Amino acid sequence: MMFESVMQTFRKFADYSGRASRHEFWMFFAFLLIVNAAARFISMMTGMGLGLSGLVGLLLIVPQFGVAVRRLHDVGHSGKELIVPCAMLAFLPVLFAFQGILPRIIGLGVLGITLLAFANILTLFLKKGGTVPNRYGPSPAAFSYAR
Repeated sequence: MMFESVMQTFRKFADYSGRASRHEFWMFFAFLLIVNAAARFISMMTGMGLGLSGLVGLLLIVPQFGVAVRRLHDVGHSGKELIVPCAMLAFLPVLFAFQGILPRIIGLGVLGITLLAFANILTLFLKKGGTVPNRYGPSPAAFSYAR
């Protein structure tokens, strides 16, 4: 069952239209955790550092964003809602690079807001999708008699 969901995600790896069910999203998420853990284990055993793990992360980022956008579509939200939290997350290392107490306080504040933004996205990922078509397409969970 997990294999079929992961393969479906890979078939639509760069497709940012349509909808993805909760099952497809969370099975791909579990697959990502397993693959990243295996890559880190192999990196540790071979002494490669984080090179292999980083490469795996880069290779899987496009299908990861694709399934996340389609999952948001399933609950009736735009995939553009991922832009702000991801941009904030990418900006955090810049904030923490500055020395002094004020930049640290600002960095912690931005980190808190970033965590709240991702918590909001997480609640959308956990939400059950509709069984009727919406503006993003037909429901992936709808039962069809047509074959």
